[in-house]
Amino acid sequence: MDTISHQKEFNKFHRGKFTASEVFNLMGEKSGINTEGAKTYILEKVAEELYDSEWVDDSYKGKEVEWGNLMEVDALEYYSLAFNVDVEKPQPQTPEWCSEVGCSPDGLVYPKDGKVYGLEIKSPYNPTNHVKHMMLKQESDLKKLTKKYYWQVVMCMLIFGLDYYEFLSYDPRFVGANRMYVLPFHKVNIEQDMILLKQSLLDAVKEKHRILNLINQ
Repeated sequence: MDTISHQKEFNKFHRGKFTASEVFNLMGEKSGINTEGAKTYILEKVAEELYDSEWVDDSYKGKEVEWGNLMEVDALEYYSLAFNVDVEKPQPQTPEWCSEVGCSPDGLVYPKDGKVYGLEIKSPYNPTNHVKHMMLKQESDLKKLTKKYYWQVVMCMLIFGLDYYEFLSYDPRFVGANRMYVLPFHKVNIEQDMILLKQSLLDAVKEKHRILNLINQ
């Protein structure tokens, strides 16, 4: 599939949906979807519903994103070899409780013994961020450091119904074991945030439709 076709397929799935990579915008402290960030994000989803169906986002994403995309395949292969597991890139998925939210984990791991779990891969362009990731010891540490990444993991666990996940930081410029760092996510430790996230997503979808109905009156 060529780049334009791939981008069209990407846009087709993401169009109007609230997705894991930006869902942190809905999780403002105490104010829920009433924060300015949440309101803006909802309006972006409204706009996407009104886009031309052939629209392709060909905007430049920057060297950091290019680096991360380039390293993702390398990271998956390195992880698979390091832990002797099969890893697959899943298709995007929406939950049965709402077709207007969706996500796609960077990888699903199929261990020889045990349940399937997910991977969220980050390959920081700035190596100091990899060092920061290596200092994380529990789920709440990532929430304090980078809300965007934390809620991305939580949403993937919610939508794919996973009890376990791993936040993987990968930088091939480091040597030995420091090239890769894994932070485990256990559902039991984040279950309340999963509940809050689901409610925020449903509230955001409801608000999106309220705005669309107002426009189409």
